[in-house]
Amino acid sequence: MTHHSLTFAFICMLAACAHGQTTLSGKISDATTGAELAGALIITPDDTTTSNTQGQFEITVKTLPTTLTVTYLGYETYHTSTTDKKLYIPLQPTSLTLNEIMVISGTNPKQLNHTPASVRIISLQMLRRDDPFTITNAMNRTPGVMVHTGTSTTNRITLRGIGSRTPYGTSKVKAYYENIPLTDGSGNSTLEDIDQQLIGRMTITKGPASSTYGAGLGGVIRLDAPTPAPYSTNLTSSYTLGAFGTSRTLLSAQHHQQDFDITATYSDLQSDGFRQNNQLDKKQFGMTARWRKSDRTSFSFLGVFTRLKAFIPSSINEGDFQNAPRKAAFTWASAKGYEAYDKGLFGLTWHQNLPQKWKLENSIFGSFRDAYEPRPFNILDESTQSIGNRTTATRKTDNLSLTIGTELFHDHYQWKTYANEYSENTNGSVQGDQLSDFDEKRQYANLFVEMDWKLSNLLTLTAGSNLNYTYYQLADNLPNEEDLSGTYDFGVVLSPKLGMLYQINEPVTLFANVSHGFSPPTLEETLLPDGAINPEIAPETGWNFETGTRISTPHFQLDAAAYFMPIRNLLVAQRTAEDAYVGVNAGVNHHWGLDLSTNYHWQAGPNYTVNTFLNTSLMRYTFREFEHQDTDYSGNQLTGSPEIIVNPGIELISASGVYGNLNGRYVGAMPITDANDLYTDSYWVSNLKIGYKHSWKALTVDVHGGINNLTDTHYAGMVLINAQGFGGRAPRYYYPANPRNLYAGLRVNWKILGN
Repeated sequence: MTHHSLTFAFICMLAACAHGQTTLSGKISDATTGAELAGALIITPDDTTTSNTQGQFEITVKTLPTTLTVTYLGYETYHTSTTDKKLYIPLQPTSLTLNEIMVISGTNPKQLNHTPASVRIISLQMLRRDDPFTITNAMNRTPGVMVHTGTSTTNRITLRGIGSRTPYGTSKVKAYYENIPLTDGSGNSTLEDIDQQLIGRMTITKGPASSTYGAGLGGVIRLDAPTPAPYSTNLTSSYTLGAFGTSRTLLSAQHHQQDFDITATYSDLQSDGFRQNNQLDKKQFGMTARWRKSDRTSFSFLGVFTRLKAFIPSSINEGDFQNAPRKAAFTWASAKGYEAYDKGLFGLTWHQNLPQKWKLENSIFGSFRDAYEPRPFNILDESTQSIGNRTTATRKTDNLSLTIGTELFHDHYQWKTYANEYSENTNGSVQGDQLSDFDEKRQYANLFVEMDWKLSNLLTLTAGSNLNYTYYQLADNLPNEEDLSGTYDFGVVLSPKLGMLYQINEPVTLFANVSHGFSPPTLEETLLPDGAINPEIAPETGWNFETGTRISTPHFQLDAAAYFMPIRNLLVAQRTAEDAYVGVNAGVNHHWGLDLSTNYHWQAGPNYTVNTFLNTSLMRYTFREFEHQDTDYSGNQLTGSPEIIVNPGIELISASGVYGNLNGRYVGAMPITDANDLYTDSYWVSNLKIGYKHSWKALTVDVHGGINNLTDTHYAGMVLINAQGFGGRAPRYYYPANPRNLYAGLRVNWKILGN
């Protein structure tokens, strides 16, 4: 009897214990890319477990609510108190161990340390080392990247020298906001439109190593939207005041729950500018949202609307650059030249897990731009509408991942020019007679495939290919004696790639890759000065041969790559009049270079971390074969590119709320003319930012300030390659950079819901 009583009591006790326990389940992922994080450590007061290869976990706790901590190398530790039985936890990366972060550069998200290509991450913390007015400083700290800045809206981004000769913008570099192209049908990319608050991360792939993003000769820049803090609702407001009448007002709301998150942001940027005729008025609203319908199906949406009016001081001659850098070009000041536009971008993506380990992503996207630009030589009235689709299907097993996909893009660009009848008595531009009326239809189709094959625990091979067809159609709608209508295409271009990654030991990997890339000329580069299509123009093509290494230890990170790029048919813009350029293929270029990035951090006390970083670019870009207008430039240095850039910096991170960083940038001299008879001066510029952040219950206040160009260096932020003087005037090569300038800001975050 006693034996049966004890047995019954033991069974009852087990039942009571089982009844009192609760199983939590969930998924751990990268907050930006959505990549599953395998091996994340999940800790509760009752148990500890790790996530599986799909980022999923189960853990048993005695009671709810319970505390839960998630850690993963390369990401910020996450703490919460929860009553939910099912959790979706996105982790934010840290800026200290970038090689461990999951990146999107090819088929599937993978650790940067396991990517056989030159890929650089700019995290949210790295973006916020600077003022919030621009993203150019963060990009300029990236080896192999140079952002030439003429004004807030005149920038030229170059990757390893590609695009250095584009006169007033960025071309030959593909850009995306998540899966939505920021590159128009003519190959021009505009990243400066996107406010810093709408960017959670930037991923820069240098060279044509990404088959899935078009095999652009320069590379790919991908912006990813920020993700709200897990299981919280936040309101954020900030105000930043800077020199030259600059101010930025920001309002943002973020919400995250189990199956849905949304971020809405409004920003207002105003500036009088350092120079004459340099005022800026930019307002932007952006929204991103994700709906996780089930474990297999989710949808994401993004939309951005921008309204901008920016006056244009343009470039100035050397005398004014040295003695009166605030001046605007005389004709631009007299005409009060500016650009004004309304611009919208939207995209909707469907994410679906299919049987047999397949994943499908399908994005539809569109954009519009309605612009008006009075210039001294004419007034440009233009509008663009675009639409497209991007579809990828990916299958991933333990040793093999395969992606196939397509990207289709079409835009319709309509532009008219009018005489500008400004004078000293008109107080700016006056629209006159119509001069031209054109319709351009520009479209491309990409078909791509990419594969990662893990041959062993140490060796991985990557292979891929991109097939591109680009087509332009021009219609001349203005009746006159000569009809300039026509069509142009470059045939089908095949761009293969092959890469290899070998892990020597736990902290050290080696990689190598060979890839082909191309950059079609913009439609403007295909036109002769009279507007007729030039049938002789050809796309730039080239091969990238690269090898590199990465070292990752708990406190030290190194990323180094050496490359050689022989490029044929380099496209150069030769100026033929104040408002006219003609595209010319410049024979053969050789681009040799070395990119080096290091950072080392250590604990300077229980609450303080010091992070030091050094980024270096060594470049030797030359015209191998280039003859133009009976002049041989072979052997000369490529215009618009220096031979050395060095970016050192030191950063303080603390749990006490104090933070700051000091960083510098040395840029070597660069030629401005093909003849190499005129160079810019080398220069050193440094920036400082300090701040203090403190939380009171649900309220967090961040007070900060900084100094840009701490040494008050006089230098050219951007140069106009091969500028010519007309009407007896000196050539206008130079866009003066801002002198020393200060800013201060206040950022307040109110956590309405959440732990």
